[in-house]
Amino acid sequence: MTGYNDPKTPDYLKADLLRMMNRLAANEHWYKQVWMGVPIWQMPDDLMRLQAIVAEVRPKWIVETGTKFGGSAIFFASLLKLQDRTDGGVITVDLTAYPEAESHLTAHACASLIKGVVVGDAASAEVVTQVQSIIRQDDGPTLVFLDDNHNADHVQRELELYSPLVTPGSYLIVADTVFADLAGTPVGAATAKYPDVAKSNPRVALDKFLASRDDFVRDDRFIGKGMGNFSDGFLRRLLR
Repeated sequence: MTGYNDPKTPDYLKADLLRMMNRLAANEHWYKQVWMGVPIWQMPDDLMRLQAIVAEVRPKWIVETGTKFGGSAIFFASLLKLQDRTDGGVITVDLTAYPEAESHLTAHACASLIKGVVVGDAASAEVVTQVQSIIRQDDGPTLVFLDDNHNADHVQRELELYSPLVTPGSYLIVADTVFADLAGTPVGAATAKYPDVAKSNPRVALDKFLASRDDFVRDDRFIGKGMGNFSDGFLRRLLR
């Protein structure tokens, strides 16, 4: 696994240890954090990766699927605010309108940069059309973060539908690729929603997407550098 510089430790031991720590983090709910007073279900190392990409790309628009309580939308909005962004903003999509999210996305100090809250199936063409209509009012560099239903078929549809929104040089980020490693742990047990996380997960969809495209490449800079739920989920759209 890339990202380690110590020649004294074999790569396979580092990879095994990191995989074990990621599995432990998922099962012990270490992803349950708070950002500026709002619950955000992301690993701290992943938040650092996301801010690094936002700082690098300086997007005008950030589109996310999976609003939940609104934490990641507020996180992205706060990053845009730190960049003195006065136009563009965050568009967030979820199948469910959580009351907690409505409160956070309207009353928070960064709420002015939440420019769209779309309720519906993120993997539907109708929802993507709503997102596009907001962006097209004032086009600019766009970054997409997919953190919705993690079944492979759903993520595959999202990848196909949202990839055209990503501007060249920006990123399409797929959350929770770690699902592929959670089989055999309590959090990876079969459920009605996720009957087999080993076979159906975001990494399966991501790999299939990359195998069929030549305009996106995986950015491996974060692999092996600390714990995380999607260090291998950063796809960069190539400049053409």
